[in-house]
Amino acid sequence: MIKILVGSIVILALTGGAVQFKSTDEYWSLTMNKEVAKHSVQNGILRIYDFGKSLFDDGIKQL
Repeated sequence: MIKILVGSIVILALTGGAVQFKSTDEYWSLTMNKEVAKHSVQNGILRIYDFGKSLFDDGIKQL
């Protein structure tokens, strides 16, 4: 369960543009912007919550 939670947080951060790839002639690097990652994860969680809530509400209305 923890693996799924951590994996979803990482995926939300990656899709939000929190990780950037930089390269020069000498090296490659991945940098992470913590503020962008935080906002990306928060927005993703809110969207998932809203989607789940709408599914639940639609199910209740059909009963």
